[in-house]
Amino acid sequence: MTLKTTGKVLAVLSLSTLTACMSTSSGPYLKSSMSEGVGPLEVRAPYANYVNYYGYVDASVKPEGKYKGKDTYYLYAWVPAAVDEIGISMQSPVESKPTEKDFVHNNFAPGMEKDKAKFFDTYIVFDRMNIIDSSKIAQGGKVLQPLGYNDDTRELPANPSGSYYNSLLRQTTNLSNPTESLVRGVYRISFTSFRSQVEGSFEATIGTNIPGVKIAASLEELHKLVNTGNL
Repeated sequence: MTLKTTGKVLAVLSLSTLTACMSTSSGPYLKSSMSEGVGPLEVRAPYANYVNYYGYVDASVKPEGKYKGKDTYYLYAWVPAAVDEIGISMQSPVESKPTEKDFVHNNFAPGMEKDKAKFFDTYIVFDRMNIIDSSKIAQGGKVLQPLGYNDDTRELPANPSGSYYNSLLRQTTNLSNPTESLVRGVYRISFTSFRSQVEGSFEATIGTNIPGVKIAASLEELHKLVNTGNL
């Protein structure tokens, strides 16, 4: 049996194990691009590591930019090493509770107390920034290139209106093209809405197969998280 064949067999076995596990626990909604047909179903493998960011947008949270004429807000992620794939999802309103491992905006708890049912149609854009030195994150940078975007997906739960307006994208690396390689550095997640105002709670999730990914609402906060371990 060749190494290539062995790898395929192991992948199938891993996904079969995943299927058995899913019978008792569905796990995170965001799954990787690796999949295998199991009977009539297509089963996607989970990422090895997930990070979640809980936020709430109201009048006190000012937009940071424009995307196609719409007010846009930013999240920043630090990826500490080259990675094969990055998955991103955004769901509104929030259905789960943050844990001690999650990143939570200061506005989240007050916003949920005020109106936890408020939600918006999410639209996400994923960009690479020109920051690769962790010690210089706070100095800022610029977007080097757009990598992907998503508006609607049926892989995430419908919002309270019954519409599948939450967002999910997967970006895979391209080793033959350096401009499409997912390398160590800072990435920006922009989010807006084209069907409503951006107002209400959201949960952003990043899935990768490496540990150590950090996410924050500003480069200053991200710098502190990466270099000191706290805000």
